[in-house]
Amino acid sequence: MHITTGNKKEYLITEVLILGGEAYEAYRDKLKSMTLDPSGKRSLAENHLFLLTVSEDHEDGVIVDLSERAYEGIPAFVPDAKEQLENHIRRLADYCIREGTDHTENGKWSISYDELYYHFDSTTITSRNGMGRLLREELQQREEIGELIMTEDCIEMTYHMEYCENCQEGGIKGVMSLFSLMGCNLYDVHLCDSDEDHELATVVELNQDTLTEDGRREWSDVLSARVTSIYAGSYGVQIGLTGCPAERLRDFSFMLAGHCSENDYDRWVNSDSPKQAHDEEPMQIM
Repeated sequence: MHITTGNKKEYLITEVLILGGEAYEAYRDKLKSMTLDPSGKRSLAENHLFLLTVSEDHEDGVIVDLSERAYEGIPAFVPDAKEQLENHIRRLADYCIREGTDHTENGKWSISYDELYYHFDSTTITSRNGMGRLLREELQQREEIGELIMTEDCIEMTYHMEYCENCQEGGIKGVMSLFSLMGCNLYDVHLCDSDEDHELATVVELNQDTLTEDGRREWSDVLSARVTSIYAGSYGVQIGLTGCPAERLRDFSFMLAGHCSENDYDRWVNSDSPKQAHDEEPMQIM
């Protein structure tokens, strides 16, 4: 990303350092008191990269040279550095949200650091640097994001299904995930892992309004499981699913049947959704 100083000079920032308020003030005041030797100063080369130092408690920032060579105008003092930085991070986060929710068919999407570099002003994002930390914090605050992992190469995101257009079609045509199938309103069904046997519980009713926001977040891996089959099985209508651990499907079904604490049930399930009285022995799918 580029930061523009008060005198309209632009610097390509390769890293961001965030200091505490007192540490930043001491660092900034020290740099301001320095007398720079004009000899040896070089013109600002296009390919040189610089560090932006900011504080959460201040609006300004300081640009310093990491190459230990003297360039004209360095260190540079930027009165609105925090605003410029926050606006840039928001644009990055907006892109991550838009690309994922527009294109995912199962609620999951990944964006590489290279993609962000080429689309956003040579912004250097990694899982370890300051710019990556700021982007992660911004994304974690977005309501569209359920889970987020920053790997060595990319950001892997799981979105809440209600924000993903391709997961909202409903009906047989749009079946890509359990959540999309729930648009049809399901009654007396059994959720089954396509490859592994596990205990079953009858889900009396399931639709896209069954879960609260906390419920959709807690069970996002189950909701994004892909539907592989719908068939009349030994216990009635069975929905074959993949992409989610079998024990999570079991726990989700049993939770809907009331086999969880009352506090958890009230937190995950909307109050007008029916809770099955489940006294019979658990069923074992074969």
